[in-house]
Amino acid sequence: QGRFNHYARESRADTKGADMNLKLLSEPFPEQDIEWRVQDCGEKNGKIWARVLAYVTNRAIMERLDDVVGIESWKNEYLPGPSGGVVCGISIKIGDEWVTKWDGAENSNIEGVKGGLSNSMKRAAVQWGIGRYLYKLEAGFAEISEAGRMSGKLKSGNWFRWDPPFLPEWALPETPRMKEVREALEAMLKKKLFEHPENVEKVIADKNLAGMEKALAVAKEKEAQNG
Repeated sequence: QGRFNHYARESRADTKGADMNLKLLSEPFPEQDIEWRVQDCGEKNGKIWARVLAYVTNRAIMERLDDVVGIESWKNEYLPGPSGGVVCGISIKIGDEWVTKWDGAENSNIEGVKGGLSNSMKRAAVQWGIGRYLYKLEAGFAEISEAGRMSGKLKSGNWFRWDPPFLPEWALPETPRMKEVREALEAMLKKKLFEHPENVEKVIADKNLAGMEKALAVAKEKEAQNG
């Protein structure tokens, strides 16, 4: 979180008076800002399994909005849903106008109204691109272990402990090394050193560091041969 916050605050300070960069809202979050929930679970041949989904925490959503648009330039509000539950609107001040995007959720079985408020804000944030990339993740299987940090409950009433799966590289913030290699590769792309630049663009989009380093090595070799 600190890496993104530092970058976002620097960007806003360096472009004082310019339009805010709303694209930063959709940047991936560090793992500590992601929470996981059990989608479904069961037991087969005496072995417990659970499929889990990833969500951005509300605290991380608020911090992202603070960093990208400014504390004074966003707000949220809640209204009763048309068929129960609650809808949340997140407004961002763009120029002299407040722009609001809405989404809603049912009250949750566990936390009731509080759960509905929390979930509706998460969904409204997705309307602005915050955490939307997590929708590309398919439900992953949890690591079931007695030492797991989280707990779940089977239909039989038995409890189990679990840990979430690891996030892929593309779903995590860019590391300093990844940024260095990406920028070098983008410079090589401009020099048209690749026969199939679309393959290089794909490894960059996937944040495939090993693939990027391999492509960069090939490009440097070609550059040296061309003199």
